[in-house]
Amino acid sequence: MRRSLIAALLCCSSLALADLSLVNEAVAGGKTRLVTLSAKGSKAFFEMKEADGPARTMLRDADAKKLFIIDHDRKMVMVITDQDSKQLEAKQAELKAQLAAQLAKMPPEQRARMEQGLLNQVDGKPVVFAYEKKKTPARKVNGFSCQDYAIKREGQPAGEGCFATWKDVGITADEFKAIMVKVMPTTPGGPMSQGFDSADGAPGFPVFRSHMNADGVVTVETTVKSISRATIPAEKFELPKDYAQKTMADGMNRPTK
Repeated sequence: MRRSLIAALLCCSSLALADLSLVNEAVAGGKTRLVTLSAKGSKAFFEMKEADGPARTMLRDADAKKLFIIDHDRKMVMVITDQDSKQLEAKQAELKAQLAAQLAKMPPEQRARMEQGLLNQVDGKPVVFAYEKKKTPARKVNGFSCQDYAIKREGQPAGEGCFATWKDVGITADEFKAIMVKVMPTTPGGPMSQGFDSADGAPGFPVFRSHMNADGVVTVETTVKSISRATIPAEKFELPKDYAQKTMADGMNRPTK
């Protein structure tokens, strides 16, 4: 169902991909990061910044099928192509096979817990999410009215979310998915792929979301700071002209000291 929906969205040329700016605050490992996504047509800009740390910036050009990782300190751009991504996926599959061999030696209960936390992330299978509405009144998160839900992943507790209606956030579910499919590279079973799986059955747009590991510990909390459909200047999606560009192969083959 998910794959057919994505295919339909990609083939639907009549759907105009309007500009979108989304800012989230993510708390993980005791650190707070501001995560910005801006999308315009086939291009996307990503920035992750800690309060006292440097910004990590990426650009995605879906038409060129390239991802650009920008290192402002070194004035360098790492270029990752689709072919590079496929090679990384092959490495991932190899590591998964090695991991599965190690897990097979563990006691059944321990193996099951490890598989839920590790193998399910890379096995390429669609992940089933379920949402249970809480018996609590609606509340507001940064100006968005939302309803709290408990979230399960493959039948196990996976966190909580406060979901606003798509109307309230000013974008439809189909529009948002179309933009994400266009500008975000996906790997089967990876975080983005699982994001699409979870969005298919979600009761709305998550303005707050917590993620829980197999031990019941909350690992990440994400809160929407702002959503905008205002026009974004094209220069925001341009690479710095004075930065050197290197391929992923250049980086991997860099001589060690």
